Formats: sequence, C-alpha cells, structure tokens
Amino acid sequence: MANEGKRCYCRCIKDMKMIIGKEESLLFTKSKVYQCTIRCDDATVHFYKVYGDEFALSCSETEFKEHFIMIKNKMIKA
Repeated sequence: MANEGKRCYCRCIKDMKMIIGKEESLLFTKSKVYQCTIRCDDATVHFYKVYGDEFALSCSETEFKEHFIMIKNKMIKA
C-alpha cells in the first residue's frame, strides 16, 4: 500500500530549507525536477509525497502548491 497512487514529476518553484540548531540544510532546490506520488483518500483529499535526494516529503495539496508545480513531461537539462 505504501507505493499506491499516481506517479508523476514536479518542479520545485522555491528552495525548501530545514534548520536544525545552527545548521541549515537544503532539502529541495528551486527549478529541479523530482518524482512524486499523488494519493487520494475516500473524501478525495489529495496528499503528495515528493522524493528528494536525501529526504521524502509528505504534504497536503496546499503545502505542495507552495513549493512545487506539476509537470507533464520530464525534461532535465544535463
């Protein structure tokens, strides 16, 4: 069940950072493409999981739209 849902790609629209103590880590980088999964519950509420390089982020639709945008075609510059 953990991998159920629609698999797609999204692009980060602004950097997402995490601060622990005095150390800051960049979780998701602006303009980078990430794999994601969209899940719906019985009330058709959308939940998103974005797979980063080191972290996976689970969030609601509102939180997702703050930092990511869905893309139709995966195009990554080499």
